[in-house]
Amino acid sequence: MWGSSISPSADAASKPGPRDPKRLPPRRRVPRWATLAVAAGVLAAGGTGVVASPLFRARSIEVSGASHLDRSQVLRLAGLAPGVNVLWLDTGAATQRLEGDRWIAAASVTRSLPSTVRISVTERVPAAEVKVGPRWALVAADGTVLDRVSADPGLPLLEMTLGNRHRLGAPASVVGAMSPWLRSRVRSVVPDPNGSLVVELSSGIRVLFGSPSDVDVKDQALAEILRWMSGGGAPIGYVDLRAPLAPAVGPGSAPPGSPGGGRLAAAPSHHRNRRMSLLDRAPTP
Repeated sequence: MWGSSISPSADAASKPGPRDPKRLPPRRRVPRWATLAVAAGVLAAGGTGVVASPLFRARSIEVSGASHLDRSQVLRLAGLAPGVNVLWLDTGAATQRLEGDRWIAAASVTRSLPSTVRISVTERVPAAEVKVGPRWALVAADGTVLDRVSADPGLPLLEMTLGNRHRLGAPASVVGAMSPWLRSRVRSVVPDPNGSLVVELSSGIRVLFGSPSDVDVKDQALAEILRWMSGGGAPIGYVDLRAPLAPAVGPGSAPPGSPGGGRLAAAPSHHRNRRMSLLDRAPTP
């Protein structure tokens, strides 16, 4: 037979045999930390997508308590722009920004998920004025200078220069605590070097207020005396409230023995009864 013959041994040699496991390339195992990092990234991406979704954009921003400041000013002070993310809103920082304004005494910023923000402010109001050149400074009851205006606002005048808030606070707190009826009858408040206050009324009566303490009791006593006078009581020149549970009245500008003091007039019996009613109504300390 023509042709070459192939031996079985050669045929077997030409067929590939099984690989030696020792010569296989090693498999690379993915570190566990890498798997966890990838999983965390996927979750973070999904979470970011949720909190950044339109679901948490502010659709309602409620503002209450503002009178001097308008809504847009309150929002600007709080740093809230339209569509702010409610979930990420830092309410504490927004509150601090609001209370940094001199017109705002206290503020509160709260949120209601998914899309509501509520802002409540308590504003300071002018209680007194200080003359500064051709202008008037508006002073709140805690001594904060709120603004300067060119027209006289008609508030009780603090006869002192602008200084720190503590110096202005004592006289301003006195008129700030008065009822509108009583405050409207005050022309000025004059502090003396020892810390006592003298309140000058528009009627010319001089009120020796003393220290800025027991303000409610002193205001009540002064209001009762002025109402007694308006009902036909004897004319007086001064009211001494330095002992608030035992107020005294008399002619002149001060009690006898005080600078500028005059002769003390005998109080009529109906006024003595009125004075006793003041003591009966005054709260006990």
